[in-house]
Amino acid sequence: MTEGNCRKCLRLGVIFIGLFWVLCSAEIAAADINDQVAQLDFDTADLNDVITIFGQPIRYHWDGRTYTRDNLPGVYIAQYPNEFGVVMASGRVDELRFESPRAGYVFRDRIRVGSPIAEVLSVVGQPTETIFGASPSGPFKDGVLYKDINGTAGYCYYFRSDQEVRFFFRAYRVIALYLTGNPSAPLDPISEFDDVRSKNLSMHDLSDRPGLIRTLTFNLETIWPEPAKMPPGYDPNEILTKAINPGLGVRQLHQQGFTGAGVSVAIIDQPLYQDHPEYVGKIAAYYDTGCDGAESSMHGPAVASLLVGSNCGTAPGARVYYAAAPSWKKDAAYYARALDWIISQNELLPPSEKIRVVSVSAAPSGPGSPFERNQVQWDEACTRAKAAGILVLDCTTHRGLIGRCWYDPNDPENADKCTPGTPGQSPWFDPNDILAPASIRTTAQHYDYQGRNSYIYWGRGGLSWSIPYCAGVLALGWEIRPGLTADQMVEMLLQSAYVTVDGAKIINPQEFIRGLTDASSLEATIRDIQKVIAEKREALERLNALLEEEQAAYYALEELLDSGDYRGLKKGHMVKAKQKIHSSIQHLRQSASALEKSIKRLEDALNALSFEFHPKP
Repeated sequence: MTEGNCRKCLRLGVIFIGLFWVLCSAEIAAADINDQVAQLDFDTADLNDVITIFGQPIRYHWDGRTYTRDNLPGVYIAQYPNEFGVVMASGRVDELRFESPRAGYVFRDRIRVGSPIAEVLSVVGQPTETIFGASPSGPFKDGVLYKDINGTAGYCYYFRSDQEVRFFFRAYRVIALYLTGNPSAPLDPISEFDDVRSKNLSMHDLSDRPGLIRTLTFNLETIWPEPAKMPPGYDPNEILTKAINPGLGVRQLHQQGFTGAGVSVAIIDQPLYQDHPEYVGKIAAYYDTGCDGAESSMHGPAVASLLVGSNCGTAPGARVYYAAAPSWKKDAAYYARALDWIISQNELLPPSEKIRVVSVSAAPSGPGSPFERNQVQWDEACTRAKAAGILVLDCTTHRGLIGRCWYDPNDPENADKCTPGTPGQSPWFDPNDILAPASIRTTAQHYDYQGRNSYIYWGRGGLSWSIPYCAGVLALGWEIRPGLTADQMVEMLLQSAYVTVDGAKIINPQEFIRGLTDASSLEATIRDIQKVIAEKREALERLNALLEEEQAAYYALEELLDSGDYRGLKKGHMVKAKQKIHSSIQHLRQSASALEKSIKRLEDALNALSFEFHPKP
């Protein structure tokens, strides 16, 4: 090896050792800051405690001014390197601020400055509300995710007081993380029917609570305790996966070829991204009525998957016309606008592709409606839809015809094991309603585009989930019997329901389809008879025409015989010919008479079948 090569190797070795120590120092720094934060007690710590744990600050400052330790204001920041600061108020720690990845702090072992918003939501949980594009006139609300503040895409804010943390985002990534208390505080106890979507439950011991998990609402991002702290035989992911099944024999109908193929349906709901695997490629048209930049939601993906989802849905073969409406504005005018758009789309479609039913998991009008403005516009739009032959299924009390039930998770295919209402509550139902599963179901999840195409399990679901379920079952019916009106289809759905001893009507998809297919076979038989009758009538008309021609020939021979002009023929031959024609006429008349009787018998049979076939008005 030459002397020059030795020098190069020596320099590379020095650089490698330097990089190694830099990386090691970064890991040590990250470990140090997290260990130091864990030593701090927000309830009791003063400046001396801060200095004992973190060392001397590099400066004290507030609102653009710098202070000395012997001249500190009531509120100030003790600033440390790497953009880490401690906010002090009235002599106590108020907040820890981390404003750079160099600070090294990691919240709940996953979130740091630079983390994407989807990861933040998966760790701390989904917001109670998401507000898009607003310029807040007052303080930011706890638990609310503010997105695209002042219309700036990616500029967001999220405060969770229950976890003592505030997040600031730019380009949908954390640019600042503020701790407002000790983040290691234990989570609240978990109760039945709690919503634990995207929550970290790893510190809980659920081993002695076998019935709990099935009651919860959770998603694939929920972090569960280790197996030793879980009840034996209860796998949340298995529970979620099984609840994707619509139940009540719907999947067997799909296997038989009844999927709603060729049927057009519509949905009015909150916005959604259109590329979730459950419904990608199934949305024929999408219309935003005024969601102010909101691109997706919890509700929209859920209802779409329950109607046309490849795995969750009752009618996976149907195509959807989707109108996104901002329910959070509580203005029914947006829903009326959405329904009018659906009506206008329907006018452009050929008869075989007309929109049959609209799923609306909201109550834009009527008693108990949360909508504060323009309820009458929704009712007027529904009247226009009915005139156009479109069935509207909504959650209103004065027009709705659907209620909730839940199936037995151990035997989800049996309608006779369904229970009216929702789990954990006293059964209640309207005997005039058709009840469809709303709880112990799994739906699509696609909150944020940076997030994953995921799923949510609902231990207790609302009426919102029953509406698309019914709409999808009706779509299966129109696939079989496209000629039926909305009223006729609803009547057959009600007639096919399983009726409990208490009088509750549970939707029964298999009986519904069986009735339609039986009627469809009968309808085909009727069409065949009608075709035969038409052909026999044509034959009868031809026989009558031939009879007239033969009679004309008979009368012509009779005139010749009467005139004595035999045209060179023997009289005996002409008489014999006349006799043969007469005999032929007699046979032809007998055939026509028999054909008429045959037609009459078929008409009698058709009338008898038609009487049984027509649905009740």
